[in-house]
Amino acid sequence: MGALDYVELALAKLLANVKGHEAGRFVKGPAFASFPDPSITVTSEDCGPSGSNMSLDHTQEGKDLFPQLSWTPVPGTQEYLLISQDVDIPFPTPGTHGIYHGIPPEKTSVSNEDFDPLKGTRKKPEGTELKGGFKHGANLRGTVYGGPRALKGHGPHRYYYMVVALKEKLDTSKLSPVAKNAELAKEIEGKVLGWGEWIGVSERKWS
Repeated sequence: MGALDYVELALAKLLANVKGHEAGRFVKGPAFASFPDPSITVTSEDCGPSGSNMSLDHTQEGKDLFPQLSWTPVPGTQEYLLISQDVDIPFPTPGTHGIYHGIPPEKTSVSNEDFDPLKGTRKKPEGTELKGGFKHGANLRGTVYGGPRALKGHGPHRYYYMVVALKEKLDTSKLSPVAKNAELAKEIEGKVLGWGEWIGVSERKWS
């Protein structure tokens, strides 16, 4: 173990009770006032039922694969959003690992390959267009996606993958080139048709 590992463990112990920010996740914003409960079923073929432990390959210590997700279609949808957040990160609010907009209404599933950028790499994308036919927004690391990487020794972290159906397409002229979480939350007000979520669990144990 290196010195940084012990620093990480010390932080984990110090911040042991700083977790559980479910109330701050994306789908609890003002745009969802009329939709307090999920109405879309989201499943993951490669990770299992909601609440399953995610494999090493689905974390940043492995291949950093995006979970394969499928969801029930919502009639009248013009666009879907997809957001991934860690609610147990030791921050005041959930940490955004990925946020995606412009998902076509006929698309009701995503696989890992969908998140490859048309130009550049996932860690250094050039532009926001992805091979799945939609765009990525801003996350914690400035990448297309960053999978689970909980603070070592901080216990299990829950990663919420939330799908939001919109009855109108977003006005991208009102968004930054790489759209931010707060901008999207504001722009979807009055456009939500429903939402659903799948939860994956990951932990980096001290050994």
